[in-house]
Amino acid sequence: MNILPKKSWHVRNKDNVARVRRDEAAAEVERRKRDARALRAEQEVRTELLRKRARVGGRSPSPPAPPVLFPPPEEAPNREHEAEKRREQERRERALGVLTYLGQSAAEAQTCPPWYLQPPRRGEGTRGDPHEVQGGRKAVLDPLQDMRKGLNRAPSPKKTPQERSRSPPRAPPERGGGTG
Repeated sequence: MNILPKKSWHVRNKDNVARVRRDEAAAEVERRKRDARALRAEQEVRTELLRKRARVGGRSPSPPAPPVLFPPPEEAPNREHEAEKRREQERRERALGVLTYLGQSAAEAQTCPPWYLQPPRRGEGTRGDPHEVQGGRKAVLDPLQDMRKGLNRAPSPKKTPQERSRSPPRAPPERGGGTG
């Protein structure tokens, strides 16, 4: 089955080919208009420049400025304020771990080491410690603990001969003897 030419988006569809040609022609006209405007603006600038030169009498449109022998004193920047701002910026960057020097790692640049470099805290009696809670949960769910509890409760299966003699003898079960 050849259904592709029947699709409205097909490249070689007559309507689509005509639309592309129409758009290309419109784009070409627009480009020519834009180039003509740029050329006209450039000619106007040249014309203005030539008119100014003609008015001045053949000289360049702007006479050279006289040399400045004593320039006005510029306001000196407040060096203390600049140094203070620089120190504050450096402190902020160092706290974020952005500012590092050559040969210095980001972990060394921070004021305190990151959590993954700190040793784990064990034995702390703080309530809500995840390690403590997890340890308690493990003890409750441990099957070996259940087995140990069961062994402590169950009587020992083997009795020594002395224990057997101390316990009262069992009476044999009576059987119904039969009248009847």
